Amino acid sequence: MSRIVRLFVPCWLALIGLLISLSSFAENTIVDPTAISISPWKVMESGGRSPLDEPTYATGQWRSIKDYTLPYFHLPIQDERWFKASFIIGWHFKNSQLALSLGPLFADAEVFVNGVNLSALAPNKASRSFRRSQTKIYLLPRNKLWYSFLDFKKDNQIWVHLMSNKEPLMLQPHQIKVANYEALALQAKDSDTLIKIAQGGMVALLLAFCLFSIFMRAVGFKERENNLFGSYVICVAGGILSDSLLLPDYVGYWSAHSILPFLFASVAVLILVTLLSPKQRLSAFSVVLVLFNVLVLFCLLVNDDRSFSSQWLEVLNQLINMMIILQALAISFVRAESASPLSNRLLLVLVLLGSCVQFYWAFDYSPVQPFNITLFIAAIVLLLNVAQRFKAMASSLLALSNRLVSIREKERARLTRDIHDGVGQGLSTLKLLINLNASKLPENVGDMLKTEVSTTSETLKSVIRNLKPIEVRAGSPTQAVISLAQHNCQLSGIALNVFSKEDVVLSQERAYQVYRIGQEALNNAIKHSGAKEITLSFEVIEAFYRVQITDDGKGLKDEVSEDSYGMSSMHERTMILGANLTINNRELGGTTVLLEVPIND
Repeated sequence: MSRIVRLFVPCWLALIGLLISLSSFAENTIVDPTAISISPWKVMESGGRSPLDEPTYATGQWRSIKDYTLPYFHLPIQDERWFKASFIIGWHFKNSQLALSLGPLFADAEVFVNGVNLSALAPNKASRSFRRSQTKIYLLPRNKLWYSFLDFKKDNQIWVHLMSNKEPLMLQPHQIKVANYEALALQAKDSDTLIKIAQGGMVALLLAFCLFSIFMRAVGFKERENNLFGSYVICVAGGILSDSLLLPDYVGYWSAHSILPFLFASVAVLILVTLLSPKQRLSAFSVVLVLFNVLVLFCLLVNDDRSFSSQWLEVLNQLINMMIILQALAISFVRAESASPLSNRLLLVLVLLGSCVQFYWAFDYSPVQPFNITLFIAAIVLLLNVAQRFKAMASSLLALSNRLVSIREKERARLTRDIHDGVGQGLSTLKLLINLNASKLPENVGDMLKTEVSTTSETLKSVIRNLKPIEVRAGSPTQAVISLAQHNCQLSGIALNVFSKEDVVLSQERAYQVYRIGQEALNNAIKHSGAKEITLSFEVIEAFYRVQITDDGKGLKDEVSEDSYGMSSMHERTMILGANLTINNRELGGTTVLLEVPIND
């Protein structure tokens, strides 16, 4: 017997040692001291009951999150779901400040770890709730007795309770992390920064549209339509801003859960429908819907944002907006006399689709809600339409100005012919009669008449030259301006210098415009500046023909207005040429006029 005992004792000891080593090996392989592992997530429809309070209800109700399919059709009334998982923490993190991140959500959330409500530990309501695609970090409390909260030997339980009136009420398992607080906070900051860039970019672009609208109002372009467009982009920008991460936490939470997003959306829909309606007028039925919507918004304002009635009021507000859009769309198709362009109809259909999508689906992981995205696209399309109309108006004004200038040149040509054929011929006849009858006239009277006729003839030639320069007919303004300057400077006793005489061939109409600008600049220098010397320069630099006229006079005075006839005429002709005109005072005294004309325009 003792022999048998001596034989089995070592076997039992060996077996016990093997079991201890296997358990130690299993523990070391399952629990990595430097890792945190989270088990697969499960989901459960709560039906208004808490599985934490009713464990018997929770038994057997959980489904794998991978097998769960979201309902595609539902009433947009607040729903809730519970999610649970477990995580194991390696002892390496025992002295670390840990945190839990759920990733970006747009829903109210309660987070429980080992029965402790982390959401209740947040300093205020704004930091407990989510905004548009916001990432929240929940600190895991560091108690003096660690085993009273986190267990480093077995599973720790996570329970997440999501509440919202939009789908998807769903967690993204790959975005849920338990890790060091500093690392998670940095990741959340980076994620929120990208979302802020997207939201801020859209708001900034809409504000730029508003500035364009202000510019259009300054130039007097269709004030009613322009004012509606400016108001529309402000409402769209306000709607995106009120539901974004750009505002501080408390203000942002208040605005996202207030009446502001519904108010901005309702006003934006009203303005859009007005802009796209025939004669920019609402139908009687649309007016009734708008008044009803105002009543709904007022009831939303005085209601508690968590009450059941407020959720139905939100649904009613969205339905009214959809009905207003449908009414405008129906009018555009039914009434032949008010048929709107196809682009307007497509725009209304796009906004209606965005409203329908948002009615059921929130797209919680997008920076901006679907309805605001469609309103933003509509703002871009409206801007393009306004820009095209403005371009057409500018082209029409330019064509009208060009036509007026052309008429003016034709009138100058007619006057030139009339003066040359009428007054010119009369002076020639008068000069011939004086020569034939010089012997019959009193002494010195004949010579005096000859001198007066010659002076008048020269003045007439000067007037004809100013009205219609012969040199411009070839399309070369250089020699025409130089000849005009030589003639006028000689009459005025002003010295003339020509530094460069590079020539260029332009169309006859463009050459005339350059000549008239040079003529006005020369007249200003001779008549008003008191100059003693004028310098001309004509150069071709790259694709530009540069004409520079400089004088050494007293320069421009502060009270000189560009609205004067001479200045306005120069700028008008510059606009027709598509050129650049610069008029500046010189440091040494005098004025410099620089005209740069594109050659190949």
